[in-house]
Amino acid sequence: MRLSSVAAAALGAATFALAAPALAAPVQVQQCFITVPKALSSKASGTQIVYVNRGRQAAESVTFAVGYRNASGHFLRTVSDVGDFAPNTPINHHFGLYSDVTYAGKHTTSCRAVAVRWADGTHWRV
Repeated sequence: MRLSSVAAAALGAATFALAAPALAAPVQVQQCFITVPKALSSKASGTQIVYVNRGRQAAESVTFAVGYRNASGHFLRTVSDVGDFAPNTPINHHFGLYSDVTYAGKHTTSCRAVAVRWADGTHWRV
């Protein structure tokens, strides 16, 4: 059985798309951790994310997906940071994310940027 040239080209393009390396995220997470509970509480007090916009222009919004695991479950939640984030400037922000779950240590299971809205109105998504 022979493939037509169109089918062969489509198959080749599909193979390339699967084999091509993913483009690096334009936001680099440098630190991401769950913050310790406040006095007399067992609930985490939020999430600290330190990141750098590695894009060529300012970002207006950055959305992160953060995974956390404690004794009651494995969570994956998103949080958005809104503001004016210049390129190559470290941003260190605290979010209320996970302040409703029992603290099980500061380590997250995952933490990465999943979406960015740039100052010119364009978007980047995973």
